Amino acid sequence: MQITSYIHPIRTYLPCTGVGKHINNMLLGLNNRDDISLELFFSQQWLTTNKQLNPLSPLSPLPFSTFPSAESTTERAWKLWGLPHMDRYIPTNTDWLYAPMETYLPVTKCPVAITLHDIQAFEPDLPWSHTWQHRLFAYRWGLWVRKALADCQVVFTVSEFSKQRMVDLLDANPDKIVTIGNGVDLSFFEIAKIAPADLNSIIDNPYIIIVGGLRQKKGADDVLAVARELYQRKSDLQIVIAGDSEASYVAAATEHPNVTLLGMVLDAELPQLLRCASSLLFLSPYEGFGIPALEAMAAGIPAVVSNRASLPEIVGDAGIVVDAVMTTAIVDILVDLDRIPKLREDYIQRGHRHVVTYTWTSCVERLVTAFNRFA
Repeated sequence: MQITSYIHPIRTYLPCTGVGKHINNMLLGLNNRDDISLELFFSQQWLTTNKQLNPLSPLSPLPFSTFPSAESTTERAWKLWGLPHMDRYIPTNTDWLYAPMETYLPVTKCPVAITLHDIQAFEPDLPWSHTWQHRLFAYRWGLWVRKALADCQVVFTVSEFSKQRMVDLLDANPDKIVTIGNGVDLSFFEIAKIAPADLNSIIDNPYIIIVGGLRQKKGADDVLAVARELYQRKSDLQIVIAGDSEASYVAAATEHPNVTLLGMVLDAELPQLLRCASSLLFLSPYEGFGIPALEAMAAGIPAVVSNRASLPEIVGDAGIVVDAVMTTAIVDILVDLDRIPKLREDYIQRGHRHVVTYTWTSCVERLVTAFNRFA
């Protein structure tokens, strides 16, 4: 099977977000299969001076073809007018044009499959749903998403939650939406074999790890409320935050002596950062999936997540699901996980049994099965 995959190369550069991890692992997995011939497809603006893909992308060794126009203006035209058709730029023997991310792709020579990781643009009840920024975002997505859902041969997503929201909010056909999920890199399982005492921790005190930065869309206000409560209780538990943070929350964090902002963390450093933590706290109000929760389980620490969107589905009974505004109850749980070895070990073992089913290999297998089914 010949697959041509459209990507935004910059999203694949390391370190990357959850969507970037999905793109990299799905395409590397496809490339490793004997029954698949894979070629990347992207704007030539991303080529380096030696006409190659930037080595910051793990996909840089893969074969590719390009189109000459700029990515942003070309995609805007695709989404507004369904033009220009891209048939002439993709290999003639392409069986599928596949995007492991959200876009609209106007071609006529082969079936098209895209990936919608979530549709938070259309959610009516998020804390930011009624801001002008979100309304503009929703308007722009509204210009093309329904058209993509109708025109694509198949639409992939990463959780049953996201699939159902496409049906509920956009009246999408559930029969053409396939949930393929996400996986966890082996490095997180490998680090779990090493005792935390044998690793160098970034701070002396025990800490709770937050992945995704201090941002409104990652539950920053609830995280800072937890930090405040811990400090008031004179707990030695610190809060360490990995990822880009919004400027207003960076300023707010300076008022909390038990909060450390690390900024972006290299992918190679994240497993050890998780392994040395007491627990993961993930109070995001909206996730299409929530990879950090599974990465924490794989690394051998308990995961405490909010009861919103896909997170209860993803962690199952292996995680601790909380109401993000119930600060006192959350702090009780975090303190107990650090102080009660039996409780902590119970959730570590639950997490281990749960997360072993989340492999990138199984995600790629579901993807290929869908290609064969919808061909």
